[in-house]
Amino acid sequence: LEGLPDYIYGEFNRLSDFILNIDLSSIDETHVAPDKSRNGDIRYADGSDWNPGQGKNLYYYDGTNWVAFAGGSGSGSYAEFFDTSQQTVASVNTAYPITWNGTDVTDGVSLNVSDTSKIEFTYSGVYHIDMSVTIHSTSASPKDVWIWPRIDGSDVANSSSMVNSLDANNHRQTINRSGLFSLTSGQYLQWMWATNDLDLDLHGTVASAFGPAVPSATATIVQVDQ
Repeated sequence: LEGLPDYIYGEFNRLSDFILNIDLSSIDETHVAPDKSRNGDIRYADGSDWNPGQGKNLYYYDGTNWVAFAGGSGSGSYAEFFDTSQQTVASVNTAYPITWNGTDVTDGVSLNVSDTSKIEFTYSGVYHIDMSVTIHSTSASPKDVWIWPRIDGSDVANSSSMVNSLDANNHRQTINRSGLFSLTSGQYLQWMWATNDLDLDLHGTVASAFGPAVPSATATIVQVDQ
């Protein structure tokens, strides 16, 4: 028992060093995905060389995927776009993309510079997207209009909405289409439309004495999950 006090003193010193190292420790940036990830592993991705989906962020491995901790870049991306132009079709029963010429707010979602029909997503995730258009008739004949989403050039299955309406000249009607969409980083989404009558267009109204203008189209986007 003669050396017991020194032994206990040494063990306490080692324990103190361990606690101090925990307090001062940090997680280095990781630039490459780990080869052999284990459930519960934690890494700080640089977001450029290695981007698991939410940019530069702290991630944990759930056994299948790297999941970002809340609050990092890409968490809660959002946008609102609108268009004030009159949009027409050149041919009936033909798909045309809806274009956008205005942005209210945006973070992590943007319009393609050369093709403003393409809404681009910086971060992977599940997004709730709500889109509305103001359709306008220029004749008294009945007309049909279809609205649906397209991702990376491919129509989303079972997603089209059809309205049979507008049988009066200069009649307007606002229609909505919304849904949840799983998108990956770099993908783009378009809203498509078609009509069976050239006398139908997307056409809002100018501001009145009692209220603001009505856009021809509006899209609201909110990320709801990673």
